[in-house]
Amino acid sequence: MKRILFCLFFSLLLAVTPVTAKTLSKIAAVVNDEMISTFQLDKAVVAALAQNPNKNQLTPAQFDQMKVQILNRMINDKLLEQRTKELGLKVSDPELNSAIEDVQRKNGLTAETLEKALTAQGLTMSGYRDKIKKEILRYKLLSREVNYKVLVTSSEVRDYFDKHIDEYTVEPKIQVNRISFKIPTGKAEKMAEFNKRVDTSRKLLLNGEEFNKVLEAQGDSASGGDMGELVEADMAKPLQSALAGLEPGDVSEPVEINGKIHIFQVTKRIGDDSDPFSRVKGEIEEKLKREKTDARFEEWQKELRDNAHIEIRI
Repeated sequence: MKRILFCLFFSLLLAVTPVTAKTLSKIAAVVNDEMISTFQLDKAVVAALAQNPNKNQLTPAQFDQMKVQILNRMINDKLLEQRTKELGLKVSDPELNSAIEDVQRKNGLTAETLEKALTAQGLTMSGYRDKIKKEILRYKLLSREVNYKVLVTSSEVRDYFDKHIDEYTVEPKIQVNRISFKIPTGKAEKMAEFNKRVDTSRKLLLNGEEFNKVLEAQGDSASGGDMGELVEADMAKPLQSALAGLEPGDVSEPVEINGKIHIFQVTKRIGDDSDPFSRVKGEIEEKLKREKTDARFEEWQKELRDNAHIEIRI
C-alpha cells in the first residue's frame, strides 16, 4: 500500500504545472539571506527521478532520503554561488565564447552543429552558455579557495611509490615472430635440403626481408606468425635461452623444441624497468593531488556550512 501511495504521489508530482507549483511554493531552506523554495526543490527532485532507472522501485523512505540529499546539494550550490559573488569572480563574454569554441574544437563541431545537438537534448544555446559560465566560475572559485592550498611533495610521492612498488613493477615482455619447421624423416638428402631451407629463411630475415613474405614462401612446409607479447619469466627455458640477449630485429639460431625446428625473430622488448620510479612519479603525483584536493574540498565546504546561517524548514 505504501508503495502504491508513493507511486501515486510521484505521478502527481510530475503532473504539477509551474503555475500550481508556484502557488503552493513554500520555503524549503534559508541559506544566509537567500532562500530555496519547495518549488525549486520539487523541480530538482523531478529532474533527478527522470534520470533514475529505478524511480518506480523507490520506497517512501528512499524517496525522502533522496529529497534530503538533493536539498543538501542545493544548499551547497547556493553557498558556492554566494562565495563567488562575495569574491567578485566574473566570466567575461570573450572568456565564455573561448570556452565554448574550445568545446566545439575538441568535439569537431561547428556553432550550427552544436546548437542542433543541444536542441536534440532539449537544451537552448542560452541555457548552455549559462551552464558553461557556472562551470567556469566554479573552477575559478575552487582554484582560489581549494587548489592553491594543495601541495604534493616529492617525499610524499616517493613514500607512496615505496609502499605500492608491486603495483608499478612491470614484468619484462618480449614480442616475437616464429617460423616452425617440421623435421623430416628419411634419407640424409632430405635433411640436407631441410637444413638449407631453414638456413636460407634465417638469412633472409637477418637481411631485412619482411617476415610474412619469408613465412609465406615456405608454403605448407612451415607454420608460424606473431606470438604476441610474452612475459619472459613465464616462457619455457629453451625459448628463454634461444631469445637471451636478442634485441629487436635480431633472429635466433635454429632451435629444436617439441620435435620441430624454430626460428624466432624479436620485434619488440617491453618494460625495461631500470628506473620505474621515474616512469610513474607523474602518475602518482596526480593521484595524490586528486586525493588531497577532494579532501580539502570537503573540508572547505564544511567550513562554508559551519560559518553560514542555514535553516531547513521541511
